[in-house]
Amino acid sequence: MRAPFIFRFREPLAGLPSLVVLLALVLAGVQQTTRLMRHEDPKPVQIALFEEAPPAPKVQTPPPPEPPKKVEPPKPVVKPAPAPPPKPAPKNDPAPIEQVRPAPETPVMQTPQPAAHTAPPAPAPTPAPAPQPVAQPAPPPSTADIESQYVGKLRAHLNSIKRYPSGREVSQLRPKGTVRVWFVLKRDGSVVDVGIDASSNSMPLDDAARKTINRATFAGFPDGAFNGEATHRFTADLEFIPA
Repeated sequence: MRAPFIFRFREPLAGLPSLVVLLALVLAGVQQTTRLMRHEDPKPVQIALFEEAPPAPKVQTPPPPEPPKKVEPPKPVVKPAPAPPPKPAPKNDPAPIEQVRPAPETPVMQTPQPAAHTAPPAPAPTPAPAPQPVAQPAPPPSTADIESQYVGKLRAHLNSIKRYPSGREVSQLRPKGTVRVWFVLKRDGSVVDVGIDASSNSMPLDDAARKTINRATFAGFPDGAFNGEATHRFTADLEFIPA
């Protein structure tokens, strides 16, 4: 019959408690050594970097001022003494001169001659006044000049009041072009009819040209222009450019 397992290893098992105690003592000693060797400083160590201050600039002392120079007083100017006036030369008294009186002359009798009759001088002719130019009145302006000036004022007025159209389509496409528009006016300047003579291939620009004519205020026909006409047809080119 075989012996139990514990009985066979009874001797090693008998020394097992001592081995456990020894191992516990060794572990306790190692932990105590680790605690003794580990030392932590609770205060944090602050490391600060200090920049060295630049050296103080050297102060240059100004040189001592030079002593003031002595100013010598001006020397008095000695004026030369005036020279004595020259003595007058002695006068030599000339010998008296005897005055010789001329002998009296005998008068000569002259016979009087008759005076010649001289004609009085003729008066100088008076110059005739120059003829002055006569101011002529300026010629009246021709009918063609009056009509051309009136048409120029109409076109300038339309270009000053035209406005670029607004809208979503216009803001996206931003068309530009020139519209030739025609309009009929009465003699008092009122609009009778309006239309497009040459399109700009853009409907918003054509509509803007028509609105410009309807919004405009035209002056009446001047005197002498378009005689015999109750109405007259005009044309104007309106150019639209997006801003």
